[in-house]
Amino acid sequence: MTRAVGLIDTTLRDGQQSLWATRMTTAMMAPILPTMDEVGYESIEHFSTVHFDVCVRYLKENPWERMRIIRKALRRTKIRMLGMSQFFSISRVLPDDVVELFTRTCAANGVDEFWITASMNDTRTAEVGIRTVKSMGLRIDGGIQFTVSPVHTDEFFVRVAREFVALGVDGIVLKDAGGLFTPERARTLVPLLVEAAEGRPVICHSHCVTGLGPAANLEAVRQGVSAIWTATAPLANGASMPSGDAMARHLEWMGYDVSVDREAMARVADHFRAVAERHGKPLGQPAEYDPAYYEHQMPGGMITNFQAQLDQLGLSDRLPDVLAEIPQVRADLGWPNMQTPYSQFIATQALLNVLHGRYEVVPDEIRNLVLGYWGRTPGPVNPDVLDKIGKGAQPITVRPGEVVPPALERLRAEHGASMSDEDLLLSIFFMPAILDEMRAAGGMRLDDPLRLSPLVEVVKQAAAGGKVKSLSLVHRG
Repeated sequence: MTRAVGLIDTTLRDGQQSLWATRMTTAMMAPILPTMDEVGYESIEHFSTVHFDVCVRYLKENPWERMRIIRKALRRTKIRMLGMSQFFSISRVLPDDVVELFTRTCAANGVDEFWITASMNDTRTAEVGIRTVKSMGLRIDGGIQFTVSPVHTDEFFVRVAREFVALGVDGIVLKDAGGLFTPERARTLVPLLVEAAEGRPVICHSHCVTGLGPAANLEAVRQGVSAIWTATAPLANGASMPSGDAMARHLEWMGYDVSVDREAMARVADHFRAVAERHGKPLGQPAEYDPAYYEHQMPGGMITNFQAQLDQLGLSDRLPDVLAEIPQVRADLGWPNMQTPYSQFIATQALLNVLHGRYEVVPDEIRNLVLGYWGRTPGPVNPDVLDKIGKGAQPITVRPGEVVPPALERLRAEHGASMSDEDLLLSIFFMPAILDEMRAAGGMRLDDPLRLSPLVEVVKQAAAGGKVKSLSLVHRG
């Protein structure tokens, strides 16, 4: 019997986060949502807490309204979300009651399936979210954060999977944000995860940063995963996920049943390719393999941003020194994985070490990390470093959320009982001035002139005597 393999589309979440810095507006996605609904994806992923932050802070859009627009358009396909563990975006530990309310409000706005990653693979940080989703009868998957280090052995990841199973998850996700997963590692690790999952599905979420993402995903399927994350071709590859069209083609050639409408997938790709052209957005390109990446593990997009910031500081020549320092910082701090927010923390500390000496200048985030406020580190913290930057404080041994008092009762009293859950959550996450700017922008716009009027733009260019950039805008519009 032919084994079925599902595709989870993450164009609206991780695809645009990886390649467009999460700057995809609702207007860019709304027209193509009905076509995406026809493809036959196992689910379509659309949000995380990072997307909430960018929606409000930079796009001036109400994220709850975006969720409702997507829910209304997707009538057949389940909607999936990367849910909240204990943190909002990369900033702070939230009280348990806020995590619970956020999760319930997302479900009320149409989310069918959640998956939650454990901070540094400390599954305690995912407990509240998992418990809340289970209480609503919705699907919840536990996300293992894959990375490479002396402590991240196959046995380490199997232990995390078993902890998730004990918490009652419906599936296990192997989340490889750094693109470090290889076909060789898939052959040893995936069968062990399938066994540890005890009949639950195991899903692979591996990026293409090193160029190995497609091969790693295909081998993971051979070894027993039931579905893989993909993105539409224009928003695939590079720092993003493998192309859904390419993976469907390869999997069908290998003899698997991938029940997707390839013609609908092509229409989705045409849409986002046109959006990229009109808005000057980059298209995903296959990455060149770089073995040095396995040493520093700084995400590709972050390297570009970090170099730009060094240029502004007049330190453009220090990037090689920072990359060389990162492995030592990771080892000192107990081998956190190099993904948000830890990649930012570690790279910043590496730069400070290069400029001022090791741990002579230490940000609060690093101090809180070694003291356990971001979760239990995968390995032991260097005792000398802990003594130096802990300043005599003892690391906490409980779940981080247990040291943050409940907040909703106090916040409801401050804001008034008439405030909706949606507005209350926004007021918790954002300063009033930021919310005022979002509301002053005038609400959700779905009439993006760059999207709806390509012919008008061409005519205007010609009338002004300017160069007409591309007639493909008209043909694709």
